[in-house]
Amino acid sequence: MIKKLLPIAFFFLVFSDSMCLRLWIVSGKFRTVEDTRENKSYQRTRSFLKAKQWLEYKLDPEISKIKEENQDAGTIKGIGQIRCYVPYGIGEVDANEHEFNYSISIRDGSATILVDKIFSFIRDPNDIILNYGPKDERVAKVTIRSCFKPLLDDFFEYIK
Repeated sequence: MIKKLLPIAFFFLVFSDSMCLRLWIVSGKFRTVEDTRENKSYQRTRSFLKAKQWLEYKLDPEISKIKEENQDAGTIKGIGQIRCYVPYGIGEVDANEHEFNYSISIRDGSATILVDKIFSFIRDPNDIILNYGPKDERVAKVTIRSCFKPLLDDFFEYIK
C-alpha cells in the first residue's frame, strides 16, 4: 500500500510548487520584447524621474520593485507584474497576470526598454497558480502583442 502511495505523494510534492511550473514554458527568446524610441523631448534627468513614476503607477506594487537604479547613467532595472487578460484560444486556459524583468535606459533624445523572462499565469481564489506560460511561441506572441506592446507604447508616451 505504501509503495503505491509513495509515487503519488512524490508527484504532488514536486508539482504542487508553482515554481516547478516554470520548467514547461517556451524559450526566453520568445518571452522578450525590446523597443527603442527617439524623441527630442526625452531628457535623461526629467524622463528618468517620469519613468520611475510610471513604474509605480503602472505596475502591481505588491510584486514589482526597482532592484537597481542609476540616475546619472539613466538606467533602471527591476521586476514587474501587470494584470492584463490574454485570451489564448479554444481549449486553452487564459492568463491575466504577467511577471517579468525590465531594464530601462534613458539618454537625451533616446529611450530603451527591455522586458524579458515573461511568466504568465492565472490564480484561483486561494492564490494558487492554475496556468503557466507562455508555453509555446504562438502564445508568447499573443501575450506580447496584447499586453506588452501597448504597455511599452504607454511608457514612451508618458516619459516625454
